Amino acid sequence: MKKIFFMFAIFSVIFANEIDLESGLKIDDGWDIVAANCIACHSANLITNQKATKQGWLDIIRWMQRSEGLWELDPEMENTIISYLAKNYGNKFETRKRLPLLISD
Repeated sequence: MKKIFFMFAIFSVIFANEIDLESGLKIDDGWDIVAANCIACHSANLITNQKATKQGWLDIIRWMQRSEGLWELDPEMENTIISYLAKNYGNKFETRKRLPLLISD
């Protein structure tokens, strides 16, 4: 009985938070676009461990385009990605959780 309750509790938490079991991302408008574009190159943990404002996420995308070979995104798609990230993995404050890596160009 305890085992059944425990499994029910785990599934309740997963579904209450609406987490996609395959990607680990919160299910919300645009999550599938983020999964298709971002997880193609790195794990979802890299996304979920970051916290940034819309400008912070845009800066991260621009850095990946300059330094890491990220393709140019359609403006509408880019806006969807940034909106999703800021809403679900945003920083409530204007500063980032940690400073970005210093990369010389």
